[in-house]
Amino acid sequence: MKKILSILLVAALATPMFAEKQSPEEVANADYTAWLPAQGDFFVGFSVDPFANFIGKMFSSSGATPDNYTRGEHYDIGGQALLKAPVVSIMGGYMLTDKLGLKLNLGVIVDHTRTLYNVESDAAKFENSFSHELVQDEKIHGEYGGSFAAGIEYRVGQKRVQGVFGAGLVYAFQTSSTKYSYGNLITEMNQQPTVASELSSEVWNNMEPGVYANTRLINDAASPADAGGLLTDAIWHRVGLYTTVGVEWFVAPKIALGLNVNLDLLYKWSNNVCRQYEGYNILSGEVETFTDLRGLKNYNGVTFGTENIGANLYLNFFF
Repeated sequence: MKKILSILLVAALATPMFAEKQSPEEVANADYTAWLPAQGDFFVGFSVDPFANFIGKMFSSSGATPDNYTRGEHYDIGGQALLKAPVVSIMGGYMLTDKLGLKLNLGVIVDHTRTLYNVESDAAKFENSFSHELVQDEKIHGEYGGSFAAGIEYRVGQKRVQGVFGAGLVYAFQTSSTKYSYGNLITEMNQQPTVASELSSEVWNNMEPGVYANTRLINDAASPADAGGLLTDAIWHRVGLYTTVGVEWFVAPKIALGLNVNLDLLYKWSNNVCRQYEGYNILSGEVETFTDLRGLKNYNGVTFGTENIGANLYLNFFF
């Protein structure tokens, strides 16, 4: 996709260079009506700015400037770090008049990884100490999110360069969790069964000594520790208003190269998250699930998105 966009961009930029040479008067008086958006046109856009962040990807014509554009690096929206950038972002719109347009955008974050580990079976070892029968531990890590933006934009100018002003509503969310399942079950006879060596240090943690013989992690819906060592929430929401100001240069009929900045005002809030463990309760004689909420925090508030102002470069195609 990036290669295709690069080819289209180069071709579009090169078009005027090979056009018939015109005098300054001819250029000033040229009629570009056929190049510009018209009532009834649909349009789709693609960001070509490697510095577009989550907001920029949501609107494709609004942007901010993160450190870089590598998936997996941290981004900010409304003062909260993102775990991933959207892997899918679809922007489109419809011209209600020659000047006024409706813009919609959907962004999706999906990062799902399933890892299987071979582990020797404790039950088979109990029957035969020389057995090498295997069971499997499973680790599933998922980071999911999405965004939806809807707004209007208004255009000024009749030449190849138009000013574009817009505003609208945006909602975004993100979640993160890691789930575990194990081939060797916890029983009264085997209260700390064998797990994969790669998982042993991260899953065993006795949260209630004296109640459980030991506990192992089955669901981690809490994000990594922050700089202060406290667990932070991995599920968050943002909803609010955005505005955008920019220009579009029509490099060819119905093809525009755009550049703009945006500003947003967002209400933010988080959901309760937790870590869940399983273990053998030596008091009840049962295998139980223990839900740990300690060390987690929730928040809500309002963010004026000054950190989300930045250049965003994009291509718009009208048809």
